[in-house]
Amino acid sequence: MFKHYLIYVIFFITVGFASPTLGCDTSKNCIQEGEWDVGLALGVGLRTNPLVDGDNFPNLILIDIAWYGERFYFDNGEVGYQWQQSSNFGVESYLTLDREKTFFELWHPGNLTVPAVIPSSPAVDAPDKGSDDNPPAEDLRLSVNEISDRNWAINFGTRLHYYHGNHEISFSIETDASNVHHGEKANLSYQYFWAGDDWQFILRPSLIWKSAKLANYYYGINEKDSIEPNFHYSVSSGIQPGISFLYTKKINEQWHWVSNLAFRKLHSSMVKSPIVEENNVTNVFLGVGRRF
Repeated sequence: MFKHYLIYVIFFITVGFASPTLGCDTSKNCIQEGEWDVGLALGVGLRTNPLVDGDNFPNLILIDIAWYGERFYFDNGEVGYQWQQSSNFGVESYLTLDREKTFFELWHPGNLTVPAVIPSSPAVDAPDKGSDDNPPAEDLRLSVNEISDRNWAINFGTRLHYYHGNHEISFSIETDASNVHHGEKANLSYQYFWAGDDWQFILRPSLIWKSAKLANYYYGINEKDSIEPNFHYSVSSGIQPGISFLYTKKINEQWHWVSNLAFRKLHSSMVKSPIVEENNVTNVFLGVGRRF
């Protein structure tokens, strides 16, 4: 773990000559310094679960809560410190819950913030599941209810932003600070928004890389699961492309329409795991929201 933190120390030295945080211009889509920003959305929606016998999460109530001070901030479960924030460039470090756990536990906090069930039994003569180099049989599936628990992880990360007009490019890298999976995750995203007098549309494509240790901890199968050895499988690292769309339209001074669609393609090694039966995660929501 020392190696991981040393990387961050070197990185902070590089960007250490940070300028003071700028005040929020009310004409921009940002949060006033020192004030709580709370949003509540009610509607209908669904977040799919790619795991075998995994429960889809019903998106009926979504909560958005954040507070930004001069340096420290809280944003939907993420606690961080802003090293630099200017009109064109931003850097922050933070602690956050790893959202991989949301697929294994229906009421995980990550499922609340914005963002045919037949258990299978191991067959004695089942074909060898192997590894990513030895592709598994397509019909070899294992219920998520039959494996050992996966623990929550807390990630420590650093994020860079570049702003130009309605464009934003961000890059983040996270490492496990809780010694749960000992892995890393990186996220590269681009965001563009269009805005009218009473509406806003945001487009956000992204690429997420997950290390082998992270992916294998959650989606791999080994002796800790007390499963017949033919089901054992190691997941390798991979890149998962995704895209999201957010559209809001003002109803009155307090309320607005909210519609959101997000799609992420899972990398092939993860999809080949015995506990994974879908190759993507889709998130849909349509409703009304209010900020307090």
